[in-house]
Formats: sequence, structure tokens, C-alpha cells
Amino acid sequence: MQYTVAEINNNVAKIVYSDDTFAFIELHADMTESDLDELVYMIAPAQLKTGAGKPSFIKAGQTRTAAKPAEESE
Repeated sequence: MQYTVAEINNNVAKIVYSDDTFAFIELHADMTESDLDELVYMIAPAQLKTGAGKPSFIKAGQTRTAAKPAEESE
């Protein structure tokens, strides 16, 4: 999936996708190129993605609760 970093202001990048939709991503000094590419893909508009299969636990019309990822133990 192609995207363009259209601008960067105050450590926030404006990402423009191939269909001219856009998103803003907060940048961090320790970010790698792979981190950025993965984040851009994760938040890409649905029409630009193709799924790899639906898990059995999810159904249309279902209400779920979003959760922050668990902190990793060191």
C-alpha cells in the first residue's frame, strides 16, 4: 500500500494514502521505518485493505469494548 508523508508538524506526520484519504500519526524518536510502515497500515482506510480471514469470535452488529494493550514485563 502506497502512502506519502505530506507534512510533519510538531512531531505529527500527515499521511496521505493512494486514494487521497489521510491520517495523522504521532512520531517518536525511537521509531523505526518498520514501526512507521506498520502503524500506517494498521490505521489505513478499510477500502485500501484486504483481510486475511475473519476470526470466529466476531460478528456484524456485535458491541465490544476497546482496550489499551497490556504493558510488557521486563
